[in-house]
Amino acid sequence: MELTSYTIERVFSATPDRIFRAFTSPADLQAWIWGDFGANATARVDLRVGGTFEVTADLGREGRGGMRGMYLVVEPARRLTHTLHWDASVGYNGPGMDPLDEVVVVDFLPDAAGCRVRYVHLGIPDDGRSAPGHEKAVRGTFDALERRLAAAPSGNE
Repeated sequence: MELTSYTIERVFSATPDRIFRAFTSPADLQAWIWGDFGANATARVDLRVGGTFEVTADLGREGRGGMRGMYLVVEPARRLTHTLHWDASVGYNGPGMDPLDEVVVVDFLPDAAGCRVRYVHLGIPDDGRSAPGHEKAVRGTFDALERRLAAAPSGNE
């Protein structure tokens, strides 16, 4: 099967440093990364090249599931690149399937309004529905990130 990708750009009214922390701090990730798709999230982060992360949540009838990966690039307030392995059903990783880990590249770009995030998700099986589904879900979790930034502007709350 061929692989595909998508790119999202969104401006947040916070500094690149704050947005970078939102993508790498366990407390922040627990608060927003699953958006409305999961509850009772937990996160573990070893923020260094070769370090790993894992974020799990209660996913309704599916039970507990999550995502994990390894950091490939860590440039604070500039760029974050990591692999992405799903420990939750995403449609193309069921029994008998053996998908490759995906890759996510996030650029944190200074913007007059705060920070422009460029989020590129690579390596999604091109079945005509998975990439659009992922993109829609990430756009929803970015809404949850916006709420997190409003509730915890410094990230210490």
